[in-house]
Amino acid sequence: MVQKPNRTTEGAALKRSGLPSIAWVLVGLLGVAALLLTLGQQDTETNPEVSSFSPSGISAFSELLKQNGVSVVVDQQPKPRLMPNDILVAFARKSPDEISLAANQNPEAEFRNYFWKQIQDGHSGILLNVDKDFSGGSKKVVEREPLLVNDSATGESFKVSTSLADQAEIDDPDELESMVDVTLWTNSNLAFLKAYRFKQGTALVVKDGIGITNRFIDKNDNARAFTSLISILHKPGSRVVFAEASFGNVHERGLLETIGPWANAAWQQLLFLGVVVVFTLGRRFGLPEETRTVQRGSRELLDAVGDTFHRAKSTQIALETAWLRADIELRLVLKLPKDASRDERDRLLPDTLQNALRRLEAAKQMDRVASDQALILIQKAQLEMDAFLGTRRSNSRRLAKLKK
Repeated sequence: MVQKPNRTTEGAALKRSGLPSIAWVLVGLLGVAALLLTLGQQDTETNPEVSSFSPSGISAFSELLKQNGVSVVVDQQPKPRLMPNDILVAFARKSPDEISLAANQNPEAEFRNYFWKQIQDGHSGILLNVDKDFSGGSKKVVEREPLLVNDSATGESFKVSTSLADQAEIDDPDELESMVDVTLWTNSNLAFLKAYRFKQGTALVVKDGIGITNRFIDKNDNARAFTSLISILHKPGSRVVFAEASFGNVHERGLLETIGPWANAAWQQLLFLGVVVVFTLGRRFGLPEETRTVQRGSRELLDAVGDTFHRAKSTQIALETAWLRADIELRLVLKLPKDASRDERDRLLPDTLQNALRRLEAAKQMDRVASDQALILIQKAQLEMDAFLGTRRSNSRRLAKLKK
């Protein structure tokens, strides 16, 4: 005898051997996350925003400064307003296509003119040169060894990531040639960090600032080097202002932002007050209004019930109601008990009333009776009732009220 396989056992074995549906969902989510991470790493152009977590952003360095107690400010205005002790940090993106452009055609070059104007007025600043082609610059950093630079003031050494092979790759701009400069961090072939004294202000110019980005801030000594760079100009109570307009990230302030944060808060409160006023004007306060309804009489109720019966063609219900009311009224007037038989009731009634009630009872038991015929039967029974009861009907109704 061949034994049939157990379907329950086979289903359990399949479930044990195969992955559950939730596992496939998790695998799909991991694939999507990996794809998004891959796309997020494809920064082709350098965009060193403070709030950016992309490879070319500087959010990690900004957080590092905050943890060290440095006040960090992000300014996207074309011409930031600086306080006396502020350190203005700007980026100079270099590319062959933009070096030959005039200042009025290159907003970034125009901002660099503003940067040196602030240094001339007595402020301190840091200018970091970066390659605009972030993808190409990153490849150069990976291919080359880190640059070992020495601090001429403290004797400290740093290994920093750089895409420069020698000094000839990025030359000093024309506006720096007439300034007094001091080399702070140097290599045997490259002056990596220079300090420029321009009238009353001081500016630090970094040959290559790619090590400050999120992709390379944790490599070599980049974090320690650029933190030490900020400490050269930092004083107690001073702020580090990152001017994002230096690489084209410009946001013009509106009227409320120009006045101050309190104006924006007041405007939000005013809008909320307007919503409250509109809401309150649409609702009534105080005691509710009493609506006086028109008192309906029994005649309207009777007409409504009759109209309902007429539209529903409920002649059988009308016949049943007429016969039942007549029986109840006769028993009340004749003072018969509820358990009295019909024969006892009929012995006290005239023949004409008995015939009218019998015809009414027979009609209500039929399946269907025409409405005009039902009306005739009901009217006939009502006439006989009026003739038999006469004044006794009013007396019985009066007695019923007295009993209540």
